[in-house]
Amino acid sequence: MERVKIFLIVITVLLITASSAGGQPPPSKVVVAKVYEKEIVRTNQMVGIVDFDKQSGISTEVSGLIEQLFIIEGAVVDKGAVLAKLNTDFIEKNIEISRKQVEQVEIQIQTAEKDLKRFETLYKKSATSERAYDDLLGTYRERAKQREIILQNIEKLKLEMKKSTIKAPFRGLILQKFKYEGEWVSPGKAICTLASIDDVFVKVAVAEDFIRFVNSGDEVILVIDALEKEIKGRIRYIVPVADMASKTFQIKIAVPYFKDIIQNMSVTVQVPVSKKMKLRMIKRDALVRNQGKNFVFTIKDGKAKILPVNIVGYDGEFVGVDNPYIAPGMPVVIDGNDRLRPDQPVQVVKKEN
Repeated sequence: MERVKIFLIVITVLLITASSAGGQPPPSKVVVAKVYEKEIVRTNQMVGIVDFDKQSGISTEVSGLIEQLFIIEGAVVDKGAVLAKLNTDFIEKNIEISRKQVEQVEIQIQTAEKDLKRFETLYKKSATSERAYDDLLGTYRERAKQREIILQNIEKLKLEMKKSTIKAPFRGLILQKFKYEGEWVSPGKAICTLASIDDVFVKVAVAEDFIRFVNSGDEVILVIDALEKEIKGRIRYIVPVADMASKTFQIKIAVPYFKDIIQNMSVTVQVPVSKKMKLRMIKRDALVRNQGKNFVFTIKDGKAKILPVNIVGYDGEFVGVDNPYIAPGMPVVIDGNDRLRPDQPVQVVKKEN
């Protein structure tokens, strides 16, 4: 009986202790970094579209029936990859006939050559006329020329045989397929559209007021919203033609190809719109996004304080903000912020510069 009482007392104490501990959770462990100032350009978000700048309608150089087709929309193919093969039965038969014709002409040439040698001897002995010798020489030369023409025709047929295999002229992505096995194709009619994956651009229309801030070679940040993917690009071209109605000019930003990128897909681009200006720089790991807005957690009196931030520039792994209450030297949470709540007690376990 005494043991039961002791056991109940111990259980009661443990429950009271657990209840007390549960009322005040332990401080959340976080890593912080300091805000600093730097001169960078201000940027505005502008919407552009993905464009495969180099596209080719792949067609055949010879007419024929498609016997095999290796075209799959959305597939990436290497340069020289076989896209289609045409039926070559007629070409092969014509080559065979031409080779027989060569054999026939070869016999005629050999006969003419023997007669020519014999007549040459007779002509030297004045046993035959010059006209007869010249006629035989003309026949020999005609047969030789005929053989040359047939051999050239065989080379042409071999080239047609080679051209009956349609290959990719460059490494690219197959955007569309237009033909299928069993269809007849002819020169100039595309069997598919191939886009170079080494020439992927994002096209953005920019107000002409900002042209002085945009330079070829500048690196910019882009976000493909549909994929929730951020990438870096580099301004490659400034198209030297402005739109008369909208007073905008177009820039082309080279971006790396990756799976799932699609022609005409929307992209949000951070376009430079100012000269360099002094901004407060925050590590991008500090950003917390909620309902489309950006926030950071700072620490005051040992507790997490949440502050909205207005991003106006990008610099590698840092963003520039212009909020007056974000001051140089202020600590912001860069690790552990995903689980923080406002006014939650925190314990700084590491400080980064």
